[in-house]
Amino acid sequence: VNLKLEAEAAYVKSTDISLNNAVDNLLYADSRNCALLKEAVMNFLADNHYEAAEKISFDDMPGHVVKDLLIVFGRNSKKDANGTNVDELTSLCVSALRRKLINGFGS
Repeated sequence: VNLKLEAEAAYVKSTDISLNNAVDNLLYADSRNCALLKEAVMNFLADNHYEAAEKISFDDMPGHVVKDLLIVFGRNSKKDANGTNVDELTSLCVSALRRKLINGFGS
């Protein structure tokens, strides 16, 4: 495991993500390609979406980050708006993708 990934994992474990720091952590994770941190923040926002919608401004959020958030919110749904099955790999979280890579995609 490379040093960047170890440092990122340690940061995610030691940081309490809150409504006060979620946007900063999310934008930092996106700009530095820190998938674990980005996933942790997005999961926090998904779990606290009502409070986040009330207290956080998403006006200046890049469009691709908003799209990623929508994917996290809809991760439990396996169909799109037209009722068509969604490709599983499109909506898997980073941890699940890594497990599939290690165990093989047939698992």
